[in-house]
Amino acid sequence: MGPLLSNYLLNVILQSNYISMKPFDPNAQVLGKTLLNSILGLPSFAQKNMLAILEGQQIKNLDATKWYSIQSVIAVYDRIATDFGPHTVFDLGKTILADAQFPPEVNSIENGLNLIDTAYNMNHKNGYVGFYKMICHDVEEKKIIMQCYNPYPCDFDRGIFTAMARKFQSGVKVVVDPTKPTKKKGGHESWYIVSYH
Repeated sequence: MGPLLSNYLLNVILQSNYISMKPFDPNAQVLGKTLLNSILGLPSFAQKNMLAILEGQQIKNLDATKWYSIQSVIAVYDRIATDFGPHTVFDLGKTILADAQFPPEVNSIENGLNLIDTAYNMNHKNGYVGFYKMICHDVEEKKIIMQCYNPYPCDFDRGIFTAMARKFQSGVKVVVDPTKPTKKKGGHESWYIVSYH
């Protein structure tokens, strides 16, 4: 089997694990800045593809200060996952924090991961959108458990956690907890294990 065929088959397998998400409240809105930051963090050829997908959802001339329907935004992530696979969705999650500025008191992995929920709610309005919650932090084992109840793809959230944790620690690994419900299996939440050195 050639490398192109094996890469194609791998993408088909990975995409078959993706389940389309639905917003909790169709009236909720997302600040354009969150989409813009994640797209601008990608290479230029990928940016063109993402902008074309946005236009397919009637999001043209993406404006950082404008609010967009969460239904359209979720549809964008669905399309990206279908067309480009989970690795691209993971990369979009990682780039959300690329240019983020943090107050001086946010100086640890725990503070950083706890800040995600605040930032998430600041960038959404007009309806319930769920939450990010730190369940526990075992300092000795260097392991954090995060609960994520929102309509965004698992790989996107995993990217956000990875980028935030790497701002404060090295050797970061973020995996979906296989013992808990996951959005990839049709649930409304996923649990993540964040480990570091």
